[in-house]
Amino acid sequence: MSLELVQVTRRYGAQLALDRLSIHVRDGDLYGFLGHNGAGKTTAMRIVLGLVPASSGQVVVDGFDAVRYPKEARARLGGLIEVPGFHGHLDGRRNLSLLARVQGLGRREAAIEVERLLGVVGLAKTGTKPVQAYSHGMRQRLGIAQALLGSPRYVLLDEPMNGLDPEGIAEVREILRRAARESGTTVLFSTHQLHEVEGLCNRVGVLYRGRLVIEADTATLFAAARGRHRIESAEPARVGEWLAARGLSTTVAGEQLELELGERSPAELLRELVRADLPIRAFAPRPASLEEIYLSHTRAAREATAAPELAGPAPRELPAPAERRAPGSAIGRVVRYELTRVFAARSVGVLLLLPAAVGVAAILQRRQELQRSLEKVENAELFSATDVTAFEAVARALGAGLPILALAIAGLASQTLASELARNTLRNLLLRPVRRFEVVAGKALALVGVATLGFALLAASALAVGASCFDFGDVTEVLPNGERFALVEAGALWPELWRALAFSFPPVLAYGALGLLAGSLLRGAAPALALAFGGYVFLDLARAFARAWDVEAWLPSAYLPSPLGDTSFVRTFGDLSQGVSNASFEYAQSAWSVPSLWILACFLLTTWRLSRRQVA
Repeated sequence: MSLELVQVTRRYGAQLALDRLSIHVRDGDLYGFLGHNGAGKTTAMRIVLGLVPASSGQVVVDGFDAVRYPKEARARLGGLIEVPGFHGHLDGRRNLSLLARVQGLGRREAAIEVERLLGVVGLAKTGTKPVQAYSHGMRQRLGIAQALLGSPRYVLLDEPMNGLDPEGIAEVREILRRAARESGTTVLFSTHQLHEVEGLCNRVGVLYRGRLVIEADTATLFAAARGRHRIESAEPARVGEWLAARGLSTTVAGEQLELELGERSPAELLRELVRADLPIRAFAPRPASLEEIYLSHTRAAREATAAPELAGPAPRELPAPAERRAPGSAIGRVVRYELTRVFAARSVGVLLLLPAAVGVAAILQRRQELQRSLEKVENAELFSATDVTAFEAVARALGAGLPILALAIAGLASQTLASELARNTLRNLLLRPVRRFEVVAGKALALVGVATLGFALLAASALAVGASCFDFGDVTEVLPNGERFALVEAGALWPELWRALAFSFPPVLAYGALGLLAGSLLRGAAPALALAFGGYVFLDLARAFARAWDVEAWLPSAYLPSPLGDTSFVRTFGDLSQGVSNASFEYAQSAWSVPSLWILACFLLTTWRLSRRQVA
């Protein structure tokens, strides 16, 4: 049971971030990963956690290849990379609960685990305080808590004490000790502050410019290191002069002198000091500090004219995991996470109700128009007027509400990935036992659910308000004498109404898929939203050019109502509901296939983009 990096190399263009790095973290280790800023520590940890691919080499977790079995690897790994990312409007409990369910814990198990970890990191009494109001230290401790979710076998922490005050550093050190002691968790944490490691780690690895310069047990390093000797004297200046005459340089601090003996025997030097009748009160070795050991090894690496060949195992064929720990139903877990995350924002409910409100307003406006037309017929200002039915009212509502709904779904979809990338919450999600394909699929299915709800609200409000204002009866012409002349029977319009609803939903989903793709291309929430809205407008404007080339049917905008030349079935249904007997839908044959192709293409491109993206 161990965690290994085997000859791992990572290049960023011409820059070599890691150079054949091999480290071995044994079961139960508290392993300190040391190196200056830019040495490659964070890159190595990202590769282990699957956030960044290695250019070459192998990551081995419990004897199996982590790249071939990523879900099994992440079922055993927990991590905190740099700044912890959370949903700021939610409290710490809610944030951890979301991740615990994706981890595969049941509702009751998740609640117990969250309370346990909040107690471990000292956040049990934060209540409902939103994370955006947390201090830096509180956020750091919450980050450690999410790394410990599900009792992972190995926890990787990148600079976990960065930015903390001395009290916070002491608290984090105690958390790590407790995790190793009580849960048997193996901890690998990186730092460039050596005082954070000394007295805590049983094993260290030193990284310099992407190469491992030393890896050993802490006790072995201290035992092998030649320390300095300390001399205490009432006359330090005289002793210093005597030592300098014999080629030994010293540093003086008060009545104490420190010197390196080199190859000299400590016993022989002490005898010479006594024979010289120098006032020596104490003479003892001073063990080397971890800082001195670190500096000696990095200095040797820096002064070497050529990089030494690194010993270590070569990548090899490995068996499948002996024990399966990754839970099933990964897509379903992501769907639940996404729906909970989306509806935690109150603005989403308002956004989904907006298309329905616009549709209802269109119906009420149509009723006022009918009243004015009937008054003109009574006053002989018009010869006749076509009576308005609930069918026409529904068509009006759909024509007004569907463009708003498509725009809303595109905007929401654009934030599905982009906002999580910007807040670093997507990284927390990808650290769970799920594949990136499953993340995209789960988020896409959740988006379908949100779109379905918005569409259902629009359709239901249109049918209900249409029925309350008008009748689902025959389309008739109202004559000046009050007689009515039937144009279209109601029985012929009901199938067309269901077709209008059925043909309207796929293009809404197509715009949602376009928004999802926009969110995978850009990191920031605002740029992704702008790209999604820009794509919506572009596709609507492009219809005029596409029509000239007879390819308008290949655009999803051809199947949605639009003020820029409506060719959708909703317009056709509206004409039929007004008695236009020759109304026809030009793109009936492709009403399902074209939007479905757009949905599939955008989904595949989003999956491909996320699979290749480095989630730092």
